[in-house]
Amino acid sequence: MNAKHTCNAHIRHDLRTPLNHLIGYTEMLQEELPSACASLLDDRLTRLLADAHRLLETINRPTPLPVGHFDALFPDWREKMALIEMDFQALSGTIDQHWQDACPDIEKIRTAIGHLRSLLENLSARPSVDLGETETATRQGSSSSAPLADGHLLIIDDRTENLELMQRRLMKEGYRVTLASTGQEALDRLETDTFDVIMLDWLMPDMSGSEVLAKIRSKFSQHELPVIVVTARHGSDMIVDALTQGANDYLAKPLDFPEARARLATQVYLRKVTQQLAEANRQLKQFSYIDGLTAIANRRKFDEYLLATWRRAQQEGAPVSLILLDVDFFKRYNDSLGHEAGDQALTRVAKAVSTGLFRVKDLAARYGGEEFAVILPETALEDALRVAERLRENIQCLNLPHPAGTEAGVVTASLGVGEWRPTAFCEPSALISLADKGLYQAKTAGRNRVGTLGGNILS
Repeated sequence: MNAKHTCNAHIRHDLRTPLNHLIGYTEMLQEELPSACASLLDDRLTRLLADAHRLLETINRPTPLPVGHFDALFPDWREKMALIEMDFQALSGTIDQHWQDACPDIEKIRTAIGHLRSLLENLSARPSVDLGETETATRQGSSSSAPLADGHLLIIDDRTENLELMQRRLMKEGYRVTLASTGQEALDRLETDTFDVIMLDWLMPDMSGSEVLAKIRSKFSQHELPVIVVTARHGSDMIVDALTQGANDYLAKPLDFPEARARLATQVYLRKVTQQLAEANRQLKQFSYIDGLTAIANRRKFDEYLLATWRRAQQEGAPVSLILLDVDFFKRYNDSLGHEAGDQALTRVAKAVSTGLFRVKDLAARYGGEEFAVILPETALEDALRVAERLRENIQCLNLPHPAGTEAGVVTASLGVGEWRPTAFCEPSALISLADKGLYQAKTAGRNRVGTLGGNILS
């Protein structure tokens, strides 16, 4: 093995080093968090750890080929690295504001992430990388150690000997294999089990491969469940027909097993990458619903959740209540103590509001500036008023000194409550308007209280 090959064989090891540092220091930070900041930072640390482990799984997993462009061998590393950096930005921002002295390991985590990013970018810039796994893979394939291949396959063929041969050879590669001798048996299997790839014989009696593929595609897209068509017909018309009907790839009989193994590994790998990208996109969407300062739902999430709650209430005939909350004399607070103190106060108020809600379906959101909103599905006005009063007391009990404006001498809030029983002829804006009028009533009555104009119940 030459020097270049030896160097490249350590690529995975080099990447694991900063990842292990990142994970280790994050775990230590989580274990040693002071109780004062544990409730706010624990979720962010858990998210960072989960995304770091996902990138580690990407680096550790087998690749279809040992040599190639780094981005082709690990196509999802950028999305996973972006999630790690996003997690860290949210974490470090909170620590920098409140608990810098209590969390010294944050700088070690920052260094590890920077080192990891630098390594990944350097590898991505190379024309090609050699993972140095060819000899290792050969040794493992010929020994009794666990094979590298992973995945659950469904093989559909009407010939028993074809099924047995494929099963024995693919199980030696490390795959879990399920067999079906008819199209209907295969479709029944899909109702009760999940698979990474289907290998489908194109010419079968009773139900043809074309019919089976059509039924598969009615439930699963090509990204969700890859199908490799296996056929004794080598004509281009048949291949084009299968691909246009939704097959991901094809193999010709008699099978060239090294070719079959490579094509199969590629489809298994691509499906796993697709799943990982879908999960990354789901997490990115979740991040887009969080207010960056207060870590509760933002206005976008509020609007979507209120509309969904409203539509569901229209169908079920249930009431919806809304609380609008405004921090009293907040401009005076900012002018007196500064915007940094104002941001800290809003964060404390947001936590007091969110912890005052006891049902999973209730949503607290930052509505804008110093305004917050609470959506209470399936809640009548009387119960909503009790929730609002509890939130008002929670905020006052924070005992945040307010040097410029409130009678109580501490930060307080005014709350407006409205209830509506939606019908097909009204929109959520009606409920917002009602709660806003209740908020105006609370302010004109002296602030630090709950106001309401009641509910609007339509038959």
